[in-house]
Amino acid sequence: MDKSDNHFRRPQTAFEVAAEAEDMESFGYALRDWQHELKQLHTRPQFIDCFAKTPVLLQERFSQGDVADAYLAGYVNFSADAANIQPPEWTDDPKRIALNPWFSSSDRKRLLIVSPVSLREKNIFAVPENVVNIHSGRPRVTLAQKKKKNRLRQQRYRARIKEQLADYRPAKAVKNLCKIQLT
Repeated sequence: MDKSDNHFRRPQTAFEVAAEAEDMESFGYALRDWQHELKQLHTRPQFIDCFAKTPVLLQERFSQGDVADAYLAGYVNFSADAANIQPPEWTDDPKRIALNPWFSSSDRKRLLIVSPVSLREKNIFAVPENVVNIHSGRPRVTLAQKKKKNRLRQQRYRARIKEQLADYRPAKAVKNLCKIQLT
């Protein structure tokens, strides 16, 4: 949330998730809000942009910060794998591994089996929500972007027609002059 003006704004990047976290609870809320935003993304470049900036380390900010660091790095790896993109380098930082194994529920046997590798290698045992939904084809654009693109297309078309008419008019006038002089 943007603290400067009391308007709610969901985090858009992994960096913003870490920046908003003041304790484990606020980290969880920020991560969940970010997941809602990730559901709106449909192209690989959009995902790359969300993961690019290196988040601050949380282990120095609050207790269980190492778990938050590990979960965020593991979740970004998990999402990058699902989007079929290269995970960012910051996720390989050894500081982003939980000091002790962390389980999201008491059913440890099941979590040992079903947790994705990207989380297990960070010492996190959970089943993350898959929010990656890559679409082929053109990316979605807003109505304002469509109108701007159409306006620019019309301007280019009108300029091209104007140029063609400018080339046509003098040639026609010369042709008419030639007809008058021949008769």
